[in-house]
Amino acid sequence: MSNKIKAMIMLDNENTDHNLFPIDAFPQLFKELTLELDKSLNYPIDYTASAILVATSAVMGTSVKVNVRPLWSEFASLYCCIVGKAGANKSHPISTIFDPLRRIDSINHKVFETQRKKFNEYESLTKTEKKNVPKVEEPMLKKLILTNCTPEALFKRLNENPRGCTIISDELPTFLDGINNYSKSDQQSNFLTTWSNKPTTIDRIGQPIPLFIETPFLSIIGGVQPRMLGRLFTSQKLDNGFYQRFLFAYPDNVHKQPINDNEMDENLFNDYTQFITDYIDNSNIIENKGILNTKILEWSDEAKDFWLGWNKNNCDLVNEHHDSIKGEILSKYDNHFIRLALILQIMENPKSNSIGLKAVEGAKKLCNYYINCSFKVLQIIQNPTTYLKSLTENKRNFYEALNNKFATADATKLCMSYNIGVRQTKEFLKDEILFKRLQHGFYEKKIVKTT
Repeated sequence: MSNKIKAMIMLDNENTDHNLFPIDAFPQLFKELTLELDKSLNYPIDYTASAILVATSAVMGTSVKVNVRPLWSEFASLYCCIVGKAGANKSHPISTIFDPLRRIDSINHKVFETQRKKFNEYESLTKTEKKNVPKVEEPMLKKLILTNCTPEALFKRLNENPRGCTIISDELPTFLDGINNYSKSDQQSNFLTTWSNKPTTIDRIGQPIPLFIETPFLSIIGGVQPRMLGRLFTSQKLDNGFYQRFLFAYPDNVHKQPINDNEMDENLFNDYTQFITDYIDNSNIIENKGILNTKILEWSDEAKDFWLGWNKNNCDLVNEHHDSIKGEILSKYDNHFIRLALILQIMENPKSNSIGLKAVEGAKKLCNYYINCSFKVLQIIQNPTTYLKSLTENKRNFYEALNNKFATADATKLCMSYNIGVRQTKEFLKDEILFKRLQHGFYEKKIVKTT
């Protein structure tokens, strides 16, 4: 490894009191668009830039991946959480940046309606009539963006669109509550699998044959208020690795801003829209017997050296935090780094054949930012008092009614008075943020009740 590359790896962002988004990591068009939206529409840079990364991920889908090592390749799917108080302008940047994708979905929907009408007309024919006309195949609606959908509908869409889908939710807690309330099965495990783009089998109600998705591609982006973080990322989600898969955009001191009269350079947004539509038009997803025609990018020599050096440094950090959630978060950044580098490379040149040095340098800067945000969020959700405030009122009242030390039997007897089931109570007692297990069947609260 050259001394120049080694120096680049070791050089961290300037240590300041604020964790600023490294907008210089972006290619020029995307940097200028982000800054323009901040100037003219008060879109926080962190939110717009994160939305751009996820939107680019969405259009890339399964069309491209990077060959990391033998038997290890990565697509660029991202799970992203936008954190900010009410009025911090979380939703508008996402809506604006995903507008070109919504237009594509609108066009595809109109085409689907026409095709569906022809299919229905064909199906209404008799067997004799069908012999005299060309067969009409049942069309499938290929959607890039999903908002409100059940888990079954989500995986149906993933099956119909080999490029992949992106979930957009203004309020992530509401969306994930809906997913988990849909059935008794643990839907989170499916989201863990799709993040890794591993083959997924989904059993369907009333259908003897389950869906089998060879290469699921799913990205997620949505907003959450800081006070709701504990509800969104419970101790269970920390334990199963769900939290560790998210990138968090959580800028310091973001407040509601008054409307200004600054003119916007709409040419920048038009150029961005053209980038999105051109990429979709020039990267058709061809599937042959379940095998995708995916373009594979390799590392350039300099980028590979940089990546291996960064990985070594990250391994040292993981080992320093081996017994904490921070270590688990850092470990996932091996994947995040690769995905962000791939996205930056496509943003720089959609026709790229390799990952260049500029992309991995940018990925490092982005990882530094998102790691700091993740640790900031972790500090909030692991604070027992803050976490308790994020729970539903009946759970808060139930917790306060418990003695400081109690037996499981005491809790299961008391829970019915707060409209909480016995099974739900036993799951609640596993929450290590609020409870300490003293021995089998006995617990202590971490927020002590004073009398």
